[in-house]
Amino acid sequence: MLSWTNARRMGHRLISATLRCRQCSRPAGELVGYADRSLGEARFLPVDTGYMPHNLAGELRCARCTGQLYLDDIEPLGRNVPLHEAGGVEFARVMAGEPVEAGTPPAA
Repeated sequence: MLSWTNARRMGHRLISATLRCRQCSRPAGELVGYADRSLGEARFLPVDTGYMPHNLAGELRCARCTGQLYLDDIEPLGRNVPLHEAGGVEFARVMAGEPVEAGTPPAA
């Protein structure tokens, strides 16, 4: 199984992963980023903007049931596009617990 860290051997290629809850198994959204960069630089595309993951004591939690989130279904994407074209919000902002809405411009 491919992990985000193991995917670095793929070089500068886009990969996607589903951020899923361990407790209720619902997907929180999808991460899209380059395999050779850190996870914080990835973009987060939420499934439902009403249920954005939240940071609870340094861990990302499901907005529905507060279960732990994990990366699932990590796979390379077929084509390479600039990351800003993937849409979504910066994952670093989600991890920091900032209130963000999908489609908002990055903080300056």
